[in-house]
Formats: sequence, structure tokens, C-alpha cells
Amino acid sequence: MYEFRIITCADGSEIIDRSLKTPYSALTPTQMIEYQEINIQIAISDRMKRKAQREEERKIKRERNLLYRLACIFGIV
Repeated sequence: MYEFRIITCADGSEIIDRSLKTPYSALTPTQMIEYQEINIQIAISDRMKRKAQREEERKIKRERNLLYRLACIFGIV
């Protein structure tokens, strides 16, 4: 079961709704291929978001570190 659904609007644009689930049995073979490709893209996007969040947390943690602050004051870093 996919954790999202592709909704086609009246103007032909497609929206990915992550609050809905799509069972495999509701898809044709061509739709299954499209859903699989989008599933991979969503996984990559989620991974990039988590990586950026971890980097931001590390940066905040490092800036709060007393030794890092002292090194900045004395011009070491």
C-alpha cells in the first residue's frame, strides 16, 4: 500500500496527497510504475529533509558549545 495518492485536478495538474493511502489492487500496471517512481522521489526528498534537519541541529549544538564560542572569540575558528 502506498502512503500517498495522486489526485488529478480538472485542469490536468496532479497533486500528491500524503494523507491518503492507495492500495496496490486499485492501480493499473502503468499507474503502478508511476506510483513506484513517485514513491522513490518522495523517499529521496524525505531523506534530504532529514539530513538538512540533522545538520541544522548539529550547527545549533556546536554554536551553544562553550569551547566553540571561546575558539571563535580568540580567532582560532
